[in-house]
This record gives sequence, C-alpha cells and structure tokens, in this order.
Amino acid sequence: MSFASYPYSKPGEPRVAKDAINIVSLGASWLDLDYYNKPDWKDVPPRKVLEAVRNICEDRGWPSPSYATFSGRGILVVWLYTASQPAQRVMARHRALQQILHEEFLPFGSDYTAKAATKQFRMPGTYNEKSGLPVVVIFPDLTAEIARIDFDELCRVVLPFQRQTKAQREAAKAEAKAKRTAAQLANRTPREGHHGAKLTGSSYWDTIAADLDRLYALRHGKAGIKDTAAREDTGAGRNSWLVAFVYVASWRLPASDLDAYVIETADRLGLDHASAKSKACSIVGRAKESARGVRRTYRGFTVDPRYKPSPAHLRDLLVITPREMRRADLRILIDQARRSENAVSRVVASRRAAGVRDRSVQQQHRLEVGQQAVEFLAEGLTVKAVAELYGVSPRWLDNALRDARAVAGITTAKAEPVVAPVVTVDDVGDTLDLPVGTPAVIAHEVLRDIRETAREAVVAGRRTQYVPRVTTKGSTLLGQTPAARPTARRASTCPASEMEVA
Repeated sequence: MSFASYPYSKPGEPRVAKDAINIVSLGASWLDLDYYNKPDWKDVPPRKVLEAVRNICEDRGWPSPSYATFSGRGILVVWLYTASQPAQRVMARHRALQQILHEEFLPFGSDYTAKAATKQFRMPGTYNEKSGLPVVVIFPDLTAEIARIDFDELCRVVLPFQRQTKAQREAAKAEAKAKRTAAQLANRTPREGHHGAKLTGSSYWDTIAADLDRLYALRHGKAGIKDTAAREDTGAGRNSWLVAFVYVASWRLPASDLDAYVIETADRLGLDHASAKSKACSIVGRAKESARGVRRTYRGFTVDPRYKPSPAHLRDLLVITPREMRRADLRILIDQARRSENAVSRVVASRRAAGVRDRSVQQQHRLEVGQQAVEFLAEGLTVKAVAELYGVSPRWLDNALRDARAVAGITTAKAEPVVAPVVTVDDVGDTLDLPVGTPAVIAHEVLRDIRETAREAVVAGRRTQYVPRVTTKGSTLLGQTPAARPTARRASTCPASEMEVA
C-alpha cells in the first residue's frame, strides 16, 4: 500500500510511472521503525515499542499516531490527514515533516529509505516473506478509534519553524530591502559640492533652488532683469521667476517665513509687493495648510496640499534651453539628453579617478607594443615569448599585432589554388589519328587508356597531356553529318590497359 495517489490510467493507456513528480495527493506522514536492528529494542514486543513512541510524541507535544501496524519484523507508524493534500503544493513541508520524524526516532531504527513519498508498504492481512509472520494492526484496537490529524496543525507543532503568511513575507522582504539600502547609503560618502548618494526630499529641493540661482545668474547676472529687455531675450518674465522661486521655497522654508520671502524675492525681481503677494498667495496658502496638518485627496491618495511642480514644468515655465542647461551646469532642471550626458561624464570621471586611461591612450599603447612585437617575431621569437616579455596575455598581443599590421599595411597572403587545365576533345578523328575515309562504324570510344591514379595521361594514344578533370564536349564521329551525330557521352573511369603508347 502507498499513502500517495497517482493519476488514473484508463484501460488501454500506458500506466503512469509511480515517481514523485507524478504524485497527485498525499494522505499521511509515516515512520518505518526497524527496531529489530537496535540492540536495546530488538527483544522488546512491538506493542511496547509503540508505547514508547507514543510517549515521546506526548512529551514533544505532537499528536498521537493514527494507527500502527506490525510488519512482521518492524513497525509502521502512520499519521493520517483529515483530507488529502495537493502534492505539489505541500511537497516541501511534507518532506520536512518526514525528515524531522525520521531524525527524532533514529534510536528506534527509523528507515531512511522509507521517508520517500513513493514508498510502498505491506498491507495488513498479508505475510512477511522474510519472517513468515503476518502483518497486523497493533494500534488502535478498533477501526473507529483511528484519529486523523490536520496537516497544517501537524506542521505547526512538529516543524521547528512557522509558515509565514503573505503579509508576513512581504513585510520581511520590505525590512530586508530597507536594511540593504541603509547599509549601502552608510558606506557611500557624498561628493564635495553635491548631495551624492544621500538624497532626501530636502536635498532634492535644495538642488532645484541651486539650479534656479545659477540659471538666474547666467541670464541676468547681478544687475537683475532689465526693463528694456524683451521677453524672448530673457526667456521668462518676473512673474514666472517669482512663481518658480516660491514653489521651491514652500518646500524648503517654514510656512511662517514665506511671506517675508515673497517680499524679499519681489525686491530682487523688481516687482511691487502687492503684485507679488497676489501672485504667490495660492502657493503660500497651501504651505500654511500643510503646516497645520491638513491633507488632501488626489486620485484616491492622501497627499500634501503644497504644490509640487515637476522639473519639466519648471523647465517649461522658465523656457530653459539646452544651451543654458550646459552653460549653467544644471543638475535637475534638464532634459533627458542632458541627463544622459551628465551620467556619462560621471562615469568617465570615476574611471579616470580609479586610474583607467582614456581609450585613445590605450589604443596608442597597444599599437606601439604591436609594432615592437612585429620586429621581435621577425627575429624568431614566438608570440608566447613576446607576451611574457611584455607581461601581457597572448590574446592581447595578437590584437596588438593585428593593429600594427593594419597600420603598416601588412597582410597575410594566401596561395591561390592551382586550377588544372581543362582539355576539350574537339574531334574524334584527330584524337584517334584515324584516316578520314574510315567508315563511321567505329565504336564511340572517346577516351581510352587513361589511368585514374596517374597525374598525367595520354589521350587515345597521342602525346596529348590529360588530367582527370576532362570533358568531351564537342567530340564527333567521323563521316557523319552534324544532324546524324549522336550525343557525345562523358568520359568514365576505365580500367587501365597495358597497351603500349606509340
């Protein structure tokens, strides 16, 4: 008998192999105790052994076995489940259960090979062919007393760990990720003049504020916006600059300081105070709501009521051009192209700081080594010896030689294969050296006495050189008109005759 079930095979269909991968469900956990191999238990009656097993389960707080059978020499102890469990879903926990039970009852001779889910056992009522004893149920006394155990409960009390819920797994993942991120940030030092890896909400808005100051200085310098300048010449007017500055200040300054900041910025931009306050009243009001703890709902999410303009919005508001992004060395108020350029420049700078040379310098060095290696090879040294001399790998030296030869115009010339000449037999009469008046009854044997193994042969007894790649295209029979000439056949390999060549 088995405690695993397999797919049903219809009549005429091949039976499914009883492998672990084909198991559909599992109905129990079990132990096969070969106690007769243990000196301390081999003379003890099976019921006494089972009583010791049940006492251990009670001491551990484990459920008592559902039933047990005497297999003729050992004991099969079984914990039946209340319901069959899908095998592929519970297989990992089932194997863990089997392993814990096996290790706990090793002193009783637990059979290691009996842990497998595919194991087959003797049915009660049969006989053990080794001992000749019958297989009988020794616990419980009545079938109605067989108790089943919930699989999850059995795992909870037997396994040394608890199964996590989905929420617990996600929380553990989030905690592990937070620890990794904190460790990475702790090990990284910010660059001088930059916020570096330790970016926060405060550093984000500080960087945008620095971008605004650099852009304003690039456009207007210390003199400020000139009244005579046209809008298209300055990129943005005073009102746009005021809104941009106050947007950023609402995230950097306390709400109580914003009113004074608006007045200060108005003086800087050349705006009257009343006009500046009216332009910034909405931004200041939202900042004060945030300071009081007010929150708003946006697209189903609870958010801070302060305006949070994106870098793209600020770029459009101030009409920032790519040329200004480069000249002012902006960090956040940039487009994707400039962002890619900044990333490349950071990588190049870090590589140079780490000692990596420029690619052109590396190529020039490799070319010089290759040119010197060409001279060494010409003197008889091997590639391996030259590579050891320079302390490089043979493959690197091969690349250097390739570059040097390409510059010097050196190429490796390959010998072209010699094509054997093709002999065309134009006329049978000339080939066979026959008189013109000979009747046309002569057999159409175009080529004879050709040895296949000879490098050179004689065509039809004449002093004409022949190679195996020969064609008889154009050969004719003597005395026939072109219309009556049969199709010339190709020369085939013929056994060499012993005729003497005249």
